[in-house]
Amino acid sequence: MKSFEEIKATKNIRIKAEAGDTGFGGSYYDSISGKWLNFIFSNQLGWEHLSISMPNKTPSWEQMCRMKDIFWNENETCIEYHPAKSQYVNMHPHCLHIWKPVFNEDFINEQESNENFPVPPHILVGFRDDDERAAFLELADKFDLKINNFK
Repeated sequence: MKSFEEIKATKNIRIKAEAGDTGFGGSYYDSISGKWLNFIFSNQLGWEHLSISMPNKTPSWEQMCRMKDIFWNENETCIEYHPAKSQYVNMHPHCLHIWKPVFNEDFINEQESNENFPVPPHILVGFRDDDERAAFLELADKFDLKINNFK
């Protein structure tokens, strides 16, 4: 997570309410889409949480990415959850959420990677370039590995 001071210094951000060291809310003018995005950010109960909404439209993937970049560093992984229906809470019809669990230092030091939680391999979505695709397919063939082998 970026520092509150760094976030608050972002161009086009307006802070409208603060909750001490646990969060703040306001709006951000997204100059690319020409839209104002409302947000509430909190860091409580072991979670960093960002709610993003617009009055009459749900934020786009691109808008969510820009908001993620305002609040977190580019090497941090965050999640947009789809919880069990029994856990649904809808306070606004056009609001999406970004989450990042905050682990204590002992937990992080025990991890072999710098990720705080598991992240699926990107190749299950696609390859970053043709060289990566070719290298993967060569290895997959060598080890008779079948991934996304749809017919």
